[in-house]
Amino acid sequence: ERWCLLIDPQTQGILWIKNKETENNLQVTRMGHIKMIPAFEQAVAAGKSVLIENMGESIDAVLQPVIARNMMKRGGRSVLKLGDKEINYNPKFKLFMQTKLSNPHYPPEIQAECTVINFTVTQQGLEDQL
Repeated sequence: ERWCLLIDPQTQGILWIKNKETENNLQVTRMGHIKMIPAFEQAVAAGKSVLIENMGESIDAVLQPVIARNMMKRGGRSVLKLGDKEINYNPKFKLFMQTKLSNPHYPPEIQAECTVINFTVTQQGLEDQL
């Protein structure tokens, strides 16, 4: 199972994710926000969903183990290293990432770990709906 990376210039995908994940106590944050890491720590341990809104083309190195699912076993439980802390990993945890960039360029390791969903409206797509 891969994480979702939404290419969503018109923010239609964000509305869809927010509606879909309301019962899973969706945590919404932005890359570089002061409370981003504490929000991740809580969500990973509690099995909540996290949406990173309005991402640029760079991803904080602290999140790389989360995106790559670099789990370790500690006494029969799975833990994830986030910064300098080891967090118990709850398998119900979900990660959604969203960018408003219409043609983003992410490193290959990010693209390999994510399913890219493109919500960009195109002329061809509009014509197909008519």
